This record gives sequence, C-alpha cells and structure tokens, in this order.
Amino acid sequence: MAQQITLRWAEQTLAATRLRITDTQREPLAICPSAIEVNTDSLSARLVYPGEPFGLAYPLAVPGFGRVYLWADGKGYNRRECELLLERELAISRYQRSSAFIKQYQRKGVPLDEVQTRLDAAKPPDKGDTARLLQSLRESLLAGEQAVSAVAHFRLARIGWREAFLWGAILTDPATPITSLHPPFNQLSLSMTQQPPEAWEPVVQQAQQERLLIRAESLITAAFIRQAIESPQPLQEHLTHHLRNTLSHYRGRIRYWEVLSDLPDSLELVANETRSRLSLVSALCEAARTIDFGVIRLLGATYSLHRRRATFKLLEQLVESEVPFEGINLHLDWRDFDLLDLDWVIEHYGDLGKPLHLTLHPPLATTNSDEGFFWHASPSAAIQADWLQRIFTLAMSKPFIVGVQIALHSVAESTIHRLHEQRQAWKQQTPP
Repeated sequence: MAQQITLRWAEQTLAATRLRITDTQREPLAICPSAIEVNTDSLSARLVYPGEPFGLAYPLAVPGFGRVYLWADGKGYNRRECELLLERELAISRYQRSSAFIKQYQRKGVPLDEVQTRLDAAKPPDKGDTARLLQSLRESLLAGEQAVSAVAHFRLARIGWREAFLWGAILTDPATPITSLHPPFNQLSLSMTQQPPEAWEPVVQQAQQERLLIRAESLITAAFIRQAIESPQPLQEHLTHHLRNTLSHYRGRIRYWEVLSDLPDSLELVANETRSRLSLVSALCEAARTIDFGVIRLLGATYSLHRRRATFKLLEQLVESEVPFEGINLHLDWRDFDLLDLDWVIEHYGDLGKPLHLTLHPPLATTNSDEGFFWHASPSAAIQADWLQRIFTLAMSKPFIVGVQIALHSVAESTIHRLHEQRQAWKQQTPP
C-alpha cells in the first residue's frame, strides 16, 4: 500500500485543484488526482507519497501581500513525514530561503542590513495561531522581495547600461503601428500562428527602417502539431516543409526564430519515447540553419505551477543531447511566484547554460477575473506597471538573460509609458 502523508491547514478553505506537489526544484510533478484526497470537515488532505523527496505549492491568501503560488520545499519532504501543517511549512520555508538569500549576498558586499532586520522580526513562532504564522509569512515574503530588488540594483550599478538588452513587444495584428512602439521597445516578436507568414511583410519592412530587431515565434505550436498529425504527410516532413516555406520568405531579415513553441505540450503530442522527441527537435533546428545560416534558433517553453507545466528536465535532455539551438524563450506567469521564487526559477533555468529570453504574462490592468489571484493589491494598471518594472530590473541584472518581452494587447498604455521612463532612467544610469 502506498504511504500517505496528512496535510492540514488552519482557517482557509483549501482548493484541492490548486494544490501542487513539486520536486525539490519547484517543478510540478504529474500527480494523479486520486493521489490527493481532501476532507473538508477536518481541514485536511491525504497525499500519496510520490516516490521521491517533494515540495508543496499553493496560492495561499496572505493578508498584506497577496495571493500567488507559494512554495514550501521542506529541503525535500520524504516518506518519514507523517503530518504537515500548510501555513507553518510555507512560513518556515520562506523564512529560511529569504534568510539564505540575504546572507549569500551580504557576503558579496550587497548592503542588506535593513532587510535583515526586517527578516529577523519575521521568525516563525515555534507555537502559535494562524494569524502569527501568516504575519511571519508576510514579512518573510516582503523581506525576500526587497532583498531581490536590492541585489538587482546593486548588480546593475556595477554592470551599467546594457545597450543590447531586448525590450520586446509581441504583436498579433499586422496593422499595429510600429512608430507607436519605439521607444521603449527595441525588439518586435511576430506571432506566426494567427496570421499567414506573408501578412507580416509590411511590418518587417517598417521595423527594419526603424532599426528594430525582429523575432518570429509561434511558428510550430502544439495546436499546429495536432493538426499536422491528422495530415497524411509524415509529421517531420510536414513540419519541415512549413518551416522551410516561412523561413525562406524572410531569409536574412528576421534574426531570431522560435523553431518550436509550447514545450512541453508540443512534444507530448509527438511520441512517448524521449529519443524520438529529441530527434524531431534536432531535425527542425538543423533544417532552420540549412534554410538561413544566420538565424538564432530558440525553443519556446513554459514553466508554470498554475498551469502544471514542468519543462526543465526536457530542456536539460535537449542540452545534454547537444540538440543545436542557441536559446530558450521561457514563458513565466505572474501567478506562479513572489519575486524571490521568480529569481530562484530564473537562476535554475539559467543553469542550463543557454541564453534566456523571458516572455512575461503580467497581472491584469483591470479587476476582471484573475481567479482570485493578486499581488500586493487588487489588479490595476499601477500594479501591473510595478510588477513589470521590477522584473525588467531583475532581468537586466542577469547577463545570461538576453531580453524580456510582453504581449502588447495585455498591458495598459500607462504601463508602456512607465516602462519607457524606466528604460530612459537606466540608460542615463539613474535607476528609478
């Protein structure tokens, strides 16, 4: 019989569909729904031990902070665990990881004494009610975010202005006026899935006149593969033909091509055997280089607790198998992190040794449904701009990140204005 672990929580109703079991690297594990049995009467759930050390993630509402996915790593919970209290585990884990982060960068000379003082007051109580645990969790979260921002500013002060850093806007409509985007954006991403490739010709020509770097993405998506599987033509031949036609049209004019998108979903449609999946990606990347020798080949991948997307191990296999590609376009959703965990995930994916391009999915600028998630305050254009400014600063402070992009239709005009101000301030080396 599989070993079971009891998870308890205090005063909040737990939505079992939002509870995530992770590995020790914060990647969501594929857990059968029957492995989590919730008893609402006793405010508890029984978890089937997943067979390896694990962590827990849940979007707990924390007064004074928000509701995003929070992670308790427990340094790897194992089969010796019998009972866990969710609020306590989240509070202890966040305090320990915030403390470790602060100490790590204090040793490197980053002035974090004020943040350390704040964290010292946030030590979780040995015993106490839920209110004290949530207070500790809130202060540890805020201290961790403050420390992340301080470290990013410290690094940028040393690095200076990164002229080549890409501030990207994703376009889905070829009718979008380019002159209204530049500045702050110096890179445009063209979505090839919603429009025929040739529809972007006027945009490409205008972008070249404006000296904007161009990227093509969403060329081969999970939806496209799903349709291709129904075709009588062999799958690899069908995908390569599509790739060849599109790249040939823009040969020498579009530098970055996302050869394959929607990882891991797109490859899960192809085959169950890892070798077959790696072989397909390798063939597509080699075909892209044959068609246009000067292209930089990207793979588009999603990491998300909210959407249950774990992609690190797949990317690691691609790197170790020496599949020929030059970078990763990593999609990140704001609901999945506070800033400390976001920094941790970015560093983790940076360990793959490939340059990272980040595609951010920021908080909404309105109070329309966001499933109860919020960061620091109710959704607004101001919150959206604040979140994006912090992430752009964080990304610019990491040399292995090439750039950051956002979907133009997802951000408010005022947000774009504030990003422009931020870019100008950094360029003048006077960070806001």
